[in-house]
Amino acid sequence: MTHRTRTLLVGLALMAASCSSPLAAGDRPPAGQTSDLQVAPANLAPAVDLVYFDGTTGSLADLRGKPVVLNFWASWCPACIAEMPDFEAVHQRFGDEVVFVGVDLQDVDRATAERFVADTGVTYPIADDPTGVVFAAFGGFSMPTTIFIDADGHIAGRQDGVIFEDQLVEKINDLFGMSS
Repeated sequence: MTHRTRTLLVGLALMAASCSSPLAAGDRPPAGQTSDLQVAPANLAPAVDLVYFDGTTGSLADLRGKPVVLNFWASWCPACIAEMPDFEAVHQRFGDEVVFVGVDLQDVDRATAERFVADTGVTYPIADDPTGVVFAAFGGFSMPTTIFIDADGHIAGRQDGVIFEDQLVEKINDLFGMSS
């Protein structure tokens, strides 16, 4: 991505502040679909299953033992596009000390989302949330949304709206007691 393109995207992101999600907090899954999500006690992250772009599946609980940065994004969201290279840079910076998972929310179609991931060079796992059930479980209402989950599975913090590299590193250091 060129500096000029990135500057334009950052400008768009800041002008938009955040993108609206087609699934508002509190909405239910589409008719005919149910959710097996359980209400988490206190600030324990919801028990959600993730279906990754590579075809594998797993539970968010499977990631316990390391801090997790869960980032909800979509290719139709200018703020998401602007922050994605920064998430990859921070992912590379922390290596395997912090688990990064991107969650594609209700994108135009899977092929568009996969092209976007390839174009941004993201290497961390990407999960699909086509109905918005996972997003709703975390009380999401704007895009992008980033959830910070500690190694014990508790929600340590969240960021509604765009977050760039320096702020992301600072949040990880503060919330997870790390230094990079």
